[in-house]
Amino acid sequence: MQIIFQDPYASLNPRMTVASIVGEPLEIHKIAKGRAKEERVANILEKVGLRPEHMRRYPHEFSGGQRQRIGIARALALNPKLIIGDEPVSALDVSIQAQVINLLEDLQQEFNLTYLIIAHDLSVVEHISDRVAVMYLGKIVELATDRELYQNPSHPYTEALLSAVPRPDPSIKKQRIILSGDVPSPINPPSGCRFHTRCLYAKADCKTVEPELQDIGGGHFVSCHYWKEVQAKRLATSS
Repeated sequence: MQIIFQDPYASLNPRMTVASIVGEPLEIHKIAKGRAKEERVANILEKVGLRPEHMRRYPHEFSGGQRQRIGIARALALNPKLIIGDEPVSALDVSIQAQVINLLEDLQQEFNLTYLIIAHDLSVVEHISDRVAVMYLGKIVELATDRELYQNPSHPYTEALLSAVPRPDPSIKKQRIILSGDVPSPINPPSGCRFHTRCLYAKADCKTVEPELQDIGGGHFVSCHYWKEVQAKRLATSS
């Protein structure tokens, strides 16, 4: 397991060359050293869209997108099965985000990788994910395939999140769901359903009984007492 960090500037040691950053895991785990290590580092750099001569440079000599590619190369060095991406593109310009996302998808196919992507950008999540989990105050409130979740959101929090996604087509009118109140403290969450203090569908039992994460069909899981009302309202609005 390896990780790709959010900040490509802070996650690389400014005193180490690219060869040292990417090659260090190979030495620590006694996989390669000397000439063999350099050849392997050069090969990994080419996989992420950098050149072998970049090995001799330091992080400050690269752009943000290039630094994130170095971070991805470091994550690939030990041939992991799982890579956790902690907001891997949020610190990059939008045009560079697309390049890095496409790179991650290409690497996934080539190396048979599994990604766990943590992100707030719902457009990025939809593009890169096969399965999406929505969390609120540290708990999963909805879990489904990307297509099912975006087309059939069944938790009030997911519904509100998706209503905030901007649409590039001005002719499409969306009804934005504005949640009231502030987000409670994760250290001292509300009793019952953690979302009940901001939920449009909340009833008395939501304040005392914590809903279970239940399968509502087709591997779509929802943690809500009144998920059927969420679906019914959406169907009534769209018809």
